[in-house]
Amino acid sequence: MDASYIAPAVTLFSPNGALDFDSQGAFYETLIGCGIDGILIQGSIGEFFAMPLFQRMQLARFAIETINHRVPCIVGVSGMIPDEISPYANYCLDLGADAVILLPPWYFSFDAESLFTWFHRFLGEIQGPVWLYNFPARTGSSLDAETVLRLAEAHPNLAGIKDTVPGMDHTRDLIRAIRPRFPGIRIFSGFDDNAAHNVLSGGDGVIGGLSNVVPELCSAWMDAIRKGDWDRIVAGQRRIDRLMELYTIRPVFVPVIKEAARLRGMIPFSACTFPMTAPSGKDRETILSVLTREGIETSLTEPSAEAALENG
Repeated sequence: MDASYIAPAVTLFSPNGALDFDSQGAFYETLIGCGIDGILIQGSIGEFFAMPLFQRMQLARFAIETINHRVPCIVGVSGMIPDEISPYANYCLDLGADAVILLPPWYFSFDAESLFTWFHRFLGEIQGPVWLYNFPARTGSSLDAETVLRLAEAHPNLAGIKDTVPGMDHTRDLIRAIRPRFPGIRIFSGFDDNAAHNVLSGGDGVIGGLSNVVPELCSAWMDAIRKGDWDRIVAGQRRIDRLMELYTIRPVFVPVIKEAARLRGMIPFSACTFPMTAPSGKDRETILSVLTREGIETSLTEPSAEAALENG
């Protein structure tokens, strides 16, 4: 069966807040070398919401040129200034992005008709593949299957959806509604532990943040899912389930994910955008205990895919 584990890559900043292109490029190489199936930049974990547009444009150009179609590169173009969204999306697509991905508007909770109107506009203006990004916990609104179906009927460039919800009920409704009529639209879960369930339900896999920390485990697990290797699927599920603890260490998990990647030697700094603060010493101890418990080295050793599931 087909399945993909896409990494929503963290954005790397130097301690003074500037983009750290050297480290970012090396990190993309690590993700690709570990077998990740695609890279999404400027998603939620990529801190797009705290970056000015000129900085986002710089990062988009760098990422697209660096990744260079070795794996798909999807660029987040979400924002709350409508007149900026389509020009930025088309800029990314003109540079060679494989797709762009867009959230609903946030702050207020919008009804289904408002969400349809929002995406209908941008799907009509953006000249290339667009993925929808449903994240109700952050936007206050949820895209239902009927709205997505209406958008698919009206716009052939609707190419995918990331459904970031805790369970599989909503994603399963999307798969049931969309897949029979539009089999080319890819449907991903947004939480790592839903990856296998997503694929078994007829979806395409996951876009999950743990891939920033354990990309070798994530790609090995996806390989097991593709091959139907149930022993490795079960082992991977149990390890991912335990590693989900990293999301619970702090209410805002981005600094934790970055610090875990730093402790593994994958990135040099875990600096985040204001007002996210660095993990405390206690946080760091908890991160280390989770990684140690799972047999994950706290320096980048790039274990093989075969070794990645051994400790299930």
